Order: sequence, then structure tokens, then C-alpha cells
Amino acid sequence: MPAPTADESPATPPAALPVCPLTGSLLLPGNFMPLNIFEPRYVAMVDDALAGDLVIGMIQPVRDTDEEAVRLQRVGSAGRITSYSETSDGRMLISLTGVIRFDVLEELASIRGYRQVVPDWKPYSGDLDQGWQTAVADRQRLDR
Repeated sequence: MPAPTADESPATPPAALPVCPLTGSLLLPGNFMPLNIFEPRYVAMVDDALAGDLVIGMIQPVRDTDEEAVRLQRVGSAGRITSYSETSDGRMLISLTGVIRFDVLEELASIRGYRQVVPDWKPYSGDLDQGWQTAVADRQRLDR
């Protein structure tokens, strides 16, 4: 696939956000989170993010008494993929850089097995010092 240009970075935060519920992990704006991606649904999520705006959300899950019922916390954080590599056994090693927190307005139907939400960015607009477009990295760096 040809290298995307910086012009392809979103001018505004996305209206729908893929999320990865991960217990015990917290991504805050400006911080980094390394992830080892191996579950097929999250491999699909990273593939989709790499083909799109490079943004995924990290959020804490809440387990009800029924272990199958996993709700999402009310607040998560969006991160952009700032490094990426594949392993010979099909795993993806990525690093996320936290960009902005969000409130979950609603959960949407899953896509290719991964979850997505409608985020409300407004309560945390102060996380973006110079605007969303400035906070989202130049995608060409990933193709080097």
C-alpha cells in the first residue's frame, strides 16, 4: 500500500472509535503504551486503524457477576499508533501514544469482532493543547 500523507490525518476526532478493553492498563494523554496484539479481533482492529486514522481507544472493562457480560467503564482514552511491527508468528507489536480522554456515549455494533463506541470528546478538550490534527502523528513515519 502506498505511504499515506500527513494530509490524511483527521482534522477532528473520529465519531466512532474502536476500543480495546484491557484490565489493569491505563493510557493517559502524552503517555505511551506498548501492546502485544495476538487475538484475531484485535489484529483486525489494528489492521483497520493502520488503514485509517491510526486511532484506537483503550478502556477498562467491568465484569458483572456473569463472566461473559463485560461492560465498559464510562471513560477511556484514545491513542494513536506511533510504532508498529509484525512478528513471524502473526502477532503485532504496537505502541500507542495517548491523545485525548473520552466519555462513552454509546456502544455500537462490533466490527470484525472488536468493539466500538461513540465517544464524547468535549469534557476533555483540554487534553489537546494545539488541536486534534496536531496531536495525530504523521503516518509516513510508520512506513519507514
